[in-house]
Amino acid sequence: MDTLALTLSAVLVALLFAIPLGVWAGLSDRFNRIITPFLDFMQTMPTFVYLAPLTLIFLIGPASAVIATVIYAAPPAIRITAHGIRSVPEATVEAADSMGSTRWQSLLKVLLPMAKRTVVMGVNQTIMAALAMVTIAALIDAPGLGKTVMQALQSLDVGTAFNAGLSIVVMAIVLDRVTTASSTRAEQARDSSGRFLAWRRPLLGAGAVGVVVLVYLSHTYLWAAQFPGDGTTGTHIADAADSVTTWAQDNLSGITNAFRDAITNGLLNPFQSLLTDSPWWLVGAALVGIGAVVGGWRSGVTTAVCVGLLVGTGVWSDAMTTLASTVVATVLVMVLGIAFGVWMGRSMLVDRVLRPTLDAAQVMPPFVYLVPFLALFGATRFTAIVAAVVYAVPVAIKITADGVRAVPETTVEAATAAGCNTWQIITKVQLPMARGALTLATNQGLIYVLSMVVVGGLVGAGALGYDVVAGFSQGELYGKGLAAGLAIVLLGVMFDRITQAAARRTRA
Repeated sequence: MDTLALTLSAVLVALLFAIPLGVWAGLSDRFNRIITPFLDFMQTMPTFVYLAPLTLIFLIGPASAVIATVIYAAPPAIRITAHGIRSVPEATVEAADSMGSTRWQSLLKVLLPMAKRTVVMGVNQTIMAALAMVTIAALIDAPGLGKTVMQALQSLDVGTAFNAGLSIVVMAIVLDRVTTASSTRAEQARDSSGRFLAWRRPLLGAGAVGVVVLVYLSHTYLWAAQFPGDGTTGTHIADAADSVTTWAQDNLSGITNAFRDAITNGLLNPFQSLLTDSPWWLVGAALVGIGAVVGGWRSGVTTAVCVGLLVGTGVWSDAMTTLASTVVATVLVMVLGIAFGVWMGRSMLVDRVLRPTLDAAQVMPPFVYLVPFLALFGATRFTAIVAAVVYAVPVAIKITADGVRAVPETTVEAATAAGCNTWQIITKVQLPMARGALTLATNQGLIYVLSMVVVGGLVGAGALGYDVVAGFSQGELYGKGLAAGLAIVLLGVMFDRITQAAARRTRA
């Protein structure tokens, strides 16, 4: 309940300004360009960097934890709301304007209703991001399950940590279902022939009265306020988690080591050597060239500025090592994101089956599943990449699925009537029409991977993540940690500009 109170408080504060800013960014290209660097900063600046200043100003405790959670959880709602507003067909807006609608009427009667599904997904992702911050917020004395996770992992008690992490996942699933159902409530009510609408308000009123009575009883009588007991389910779950971890260590290490070595030696090491062993000016020129070719001259200028600042931070080599791991992880995220996103977008049954797993992967504290990953893969860069993929791929899958699902059914039916098979419908109709969603999925996948850089530094990834951790734990290295955090932000800004500019040029 402490975790739920902290999460809902942070989400409420975040949404109070995130949704209006998202609407503004969706309506104004100028404001979108202005706010995007701040969103990149909020999502990619490692939490460890700004935890220390927050605690100096607001002291250690729930207040600092809520503020840190708001900083991390608000950007997804802003970005996804802006994407939803921009995805409304221009013909629909022009039709409303031709009928004499004011800008305010167009917003309330056309844009927001048609973008409702996407806006709700932004709220959903804000909740997921807030829950994912529970464990890190425990470092500054935030109440709730994060403390249980950290205490259990300090003694390598995987079972207890998994049990607490599972509780976070259950809360995420409940909140996800509530927000997701709200986006389809109107359609479901229409399908129920009006019977639900007739009883909805009386049921809500009766429920409100019941809640008031129960709250009164629990504050008046001891028997109504007593907890029924600790139960034994958590103990069984913890024991099972310990058993599975031990079995995996004993029986799967050969397979996992072979897979790790194949990816590391065949893909990661050559790419990293190319970036770190080449002259900095050559790598910088190549990045600027890619930015200019893919995103246009403005993207090239932004990339040049970011490259210059990266050189100025003094952590160029570490930045290139992090860049190599980030690119590999993002490629894996998008391969999985497109494959499963298309599957989910085309089948509601698959959506209902996969969504709980995606929620679990997104909100299960990374510290919980890092322990088994360390046992299976060792303290290597590959472990950090796997952890980043597990954390980032759910948002890429959900955004891709939403984009595929938003393709008009009439268009798909027309393609089917023209004789297209399933593969042709996916590759020639649904994916091209969901190009904006795919760009946003790539953008958010990259941002989420970068947000895991510090966690990767804790499990052997080194580079910028280790610099941030060292700066947070050792006062004399705080300057280098801050420079490393700035380098992570610059990488995020650089790739955000390239992907966004490429999307605009493709639409044009």
